[in-house]
Amino acid sequence: MTEHQLNSLFSALRRGDREAFHTLYEALSPPVYTVLLRLVGDRQSTEDLLQETFLRLYRSPPGPEVSHPRAWVFQVARNLAVDHLRARRASLPLEDSGLTVPQPDLDLGLDVEAALARLSPEDRLLVSLHLNGGLRFRECARLLGIPLGTALRRYHTAMGRVRDYLNG
Repeated sequence: MTEHQLNSLFSALRRGDREAFHTLYEALSPPVYTVLLRLVGDRQSTEDLLQETFLRLYRSPPGPEVSHPRAWVFQVARNLAVDHLRARRASLPLEDSGLTVPQPDLDLGLDVEAALARLSPEDRLLVSLHLNGGLRFRECARLLGIPLGTALRRYHTAMGRVRDYLNG
């Protein structure tokens, strides 16, 4: 879905069009879910955060000043995930506060997940926003608050680490 189509749907949503919300949910929920899952690591929390992201979108859609609606949705999801991780970290004993790394399996999907789990949370988010979220590097950089060149370098370095892990 193009930015122009998303802007049109956001405009319709601001006017109370429920069908526009359903269309936005259908188009954006799969990549948002994937990004959230990579950030928080468990499906139940991911589903809760996904619902909260779209609930916020429905209750108060961004105004016309938002020129990149896809990036706005991912920013909301990211902020919710960061808040969730902070709350979870504060409530866990120190020995339980680390995320578990999936054990590699013969299945390539599990190997890819294991390779991504070895990346720093910031690099994993960058890779996921670009690959799963469909955001351009410029949007990823803006969302993460880093220069474009830094985003490009970190992405290529991270993908090299993923390739190295998958190649043994």
